[in-house]
Amino acid sequence: MWVFDERSLNSYCLLQCNGLSHSSVKTIHYALRYLITVTDGRISREILIDLCRKIWDDPNHSVSHKNKLHIYISNFIRYLAQELDDPALENLLRYFKKPRSVLEIKMMTTRIIVVEDIKRAIENINNTSSLSDSQKLRYSTFLLFLAYTGQRPMTTERFTVGQFKQALSQNPLVLKVLASQDKIRMEHLVPLHPELVPYLKRVIEKKKDEERVFNLNSLQMWFKRNPQSMIHTKGKLNAMDLRKFFEQKSDELGFADANKNFIMSHGVSSINWTSYKQFLPENVYKRYMDCWGSVEILNLNSPISH
Repeated sequence: MWVFDERSLNSYCLLQCNGLSHSSVKTIHYALRYLITVTDGRISREILIDLCRKIWDDPNHSVSHKNKLHIYISNFIRYLAQELDDPALENLLRYFKKPRSVLEIKMMTTRIIVVEDIKRAIENINNTSSLSDSQKLRYSTFLLFLAYTGQRPMTTERFTVGQFKQALSQNPLVLKVLASQDKIRMEHLVPLHPELVPYLKRVIEKKKDEERVFNLNSLQMWFKRNPQSMIHTKGKLNAMDLRKFFEQKSDELGFADANKNFIMSHGVSSINWTSYKQFLPENVYKRYMDCWGSVEILNLNSPISH
C-alpha cells in the first residue's frame, strides 16, 4: 500500500496548475480533494478499484465530469509514482480503468452549430440597448474571431493589441500565438480571414500595444443575461461553441488536414508533431483560404457601425 498527504497534492498542484484557466484549476483541485477524501490518502489495488466504481456509479455527475476526475486522478498517481521512483505504483493504474460500458459509447456531438446561430447572436448583441457601441463591436469581433479561427476562448483572451497590429501589418495576415498563451503550450499560427480584418482594425484602434483585446468574462455575462437558442441544438450558445463550429465547418469545407489541427492547437501531442512537423505562415494561410476564403458569416464588407 502507498500513502500520500496534503503536501503531495500541493506539490502536484503547483507543478500542474501554473498558467491553466480558472475552470481547469478548479477541476483539478476538486479531483484531488475527492481522491484524498475517498481514499484517506492511501492507494492499493482494492482502493483504486473501489474508487473507480464510486466515480463512474455516481448519478450526480455527467460523463464529462467523471472523465475529468478519472484523468486528473490518474495523472496524480503517475506523478506520485515518479516522485517515489516506484513503477509498481503506476502499474496499479491497470485497475483504475473506465467501465467497458463507458468505453463503448461512441456518440456524435450533440451540439451542432451553424452560421445562422452565430449571425443571430451577433445581431442580438447589436440590438442590446444596454451595451455601448464599443461593447457591441468588441463582442461581435470576439465571436467572429472565434468562429473564423477555432481558437479557445481562454487563449484568445490573452491576445494583445500589439500582436494583432503586427499580424495586420504583414503579408500573409497571420497571428502568432505564443506558447505561454496556449492551453497546451504550443506556439502556433492563426490566419486572419478577410472578413475579420476591418473589425479587428476598429477594435484595436487607439489602444496601447500591451492592452488585451477581448474580455471573456464580460462576453459570458452577456450570454448569461441574453440566452441564445440554436437551430439544431436544444441548449444555448456560448463562447466555447465557436470552436466546435470551426471544426464542424472545416469538415464541411474539406479543411481536415494537419494545417487545421495546427491552427487549432488540437491533436498535436504525438512525436510526429513535436519532432517533424513544420508550418510556414504563407502555406498555412494559403491552405486556410483555399477552404475558408469563400465563407462570409455576416456577408458584410465593413465593420458594424452605429
